[in-house]
Amino acid sequence: MKQPLGQRLRTLAGREHRAALFARWFPRRIDRILLAVVAVVIIAGTVARVDVIGSNDRVSVDEGGYIANADRILEGQQIATYKWAPGTSLMFAAAAVLRGTPRISQATHSHGIAQYSQLVVEFLTLILVAALAWILAGPWAALVAVALMATYEPLIDITRTYLSEPLGALILIATAASICWARKRDLHSLVLAGIVAGLAGLVREDYAVAVAVIMLGLVISGYPSRRAAVGRALLYGLVALAVVTPYVVYASIKEQRFTPIVSAGPHAFFLGTYLPGGGNQFIDISVTAKTVCRHFRKTDPGYCHLPPGDAQGLFALVQSEHPGDSDQAAAQAAAFHNLDKYMLGEPLKFAHMLWNKAWNMWSFPWSGGNSVGGGGLARTTSLFQHQLYSAIAWIGMLLGLVLLRRRWAFVVPVLAMLAIAVLNTFFAITPRDNVRFMPFVFLYGAVGAVTALRLLAKRVGERRARPATA
Repeated sequence: MKQPLGQRLRTLAGREHRAALFARWFPRRIDRILLAVVAVVIIAGTVARVDVIGSNDRVSVDEGGYIANADRILEGQQIATYKWAPGTSLMFAAAAVLRGTPRISQATHSHGIAQYSQLVVEFLTLILVAALAWILAGPWAALVAVALMATYEPLIDITRTYLSEPLGALILIATAASICWARKRDLHSLVLAGIVAGLAGLVREDYAVAVAVIMLGLVISGYPSRRAAVGRALLYGLVALAVVTPYVVYASIKEQRFTPIVSAGPHAFFLGTYLPGGGNQFIDISVTAKTVCRHFRKTDPGYCHLPPGDAQGLFALVQSEHPGDSDQAAAQAAAFHNLDKYMLGEPLKFAHMLWNKAWNMWSFPWSGGNSVGGGGLARTTSLFQHQLYSAIAWIGMLLGLVLLRRRWAFVVPVLAMLAIAVLNTFFAITPRDNVRFMPFVFLYGAVGAVTALRLLAKRVGERRARPATA
């Protein structure tokens, strides 16, 4: 049936409006070509992630914790453990509700709802990385950023797991994008950015440091006036705090002690600051194994035969040295003792330990999470690829800090990410901890690298043009 003239005109006007918007964002033919290439890369990266689903032959303790919490949420019961932030478990539970699944399937070689949740998160991250890089530095930056992320093996392999790194990567970039969007907008926009920041804290508790850096950045920017900037920073921080507070209260009541989102912080803090073991969990346990065995030989000889990496005996020893304290309080007291004894008593050695931990975390890729036949982990990711991609991204990001030092949308998010990374060096960290940061590093590294190349090309062009104009 033929449409009425008025409806046809409205349809035509709508098409013209969409065409005008498209031409505004992609005015050149090369932009439209690059947009298509970026879309192809995103699709290819998503296909690569689909391909690894079901190839997990191991479920780690951390993965089991996220699954157990998701199942408890689905059952309407108290969550199983407060050692991990609730965001990933809530995502799994929400996906199960939408799918009509009563439980999360914990299994090796799984094609369950959790893995497809991870796939959706990775897909959204690829899109967000492309969009933000395009806005900050144009289509070439978008292409470089998504190409790095789409083909980076740990980000492909993490899709098959039950871990929090995919959602952690997405929410970190969303936090940066939302505050850059809201910084010079109305208060409603700032409130929305604060909500995103609060949700980030519920996914990874250490993202609270990024909120503090962003608040400081808002104050220093002085927009629209010094007093108003302070007020906007406080509003942003208070909204983020309001989002996490109900869960903090709930967890604190259930744990019967103040629990700032997670309860495992004191233990990881102790392990990460124990200088004799280099702040490495497995070495810490190894160097204290004889002391633990000697202390419990008569009362609890089972601590002399714990498997490698089991910190149960070490923390039993710590608690015995703090009689009357709970396990959490004893670990926290021991961690502060480490700071007093090692950070203040041997500052150079302590700083060297932190540097070594940071270097090891960033210079090695996450193994991929699968096991070998005789136990232990098998590396399924490429060391060469990780170091090549990291070099490109980090050099680009450092160039960006120099060349874009007055651009708030670049400098403040990068400093916020670096603040989180520095905080992490005080805890027991491994190369897996870099996975959630890599999309951010690829994004801002691509922006910095493309900006530097564009500036170099401009200067070369200006030098070549000088003799012709003389």
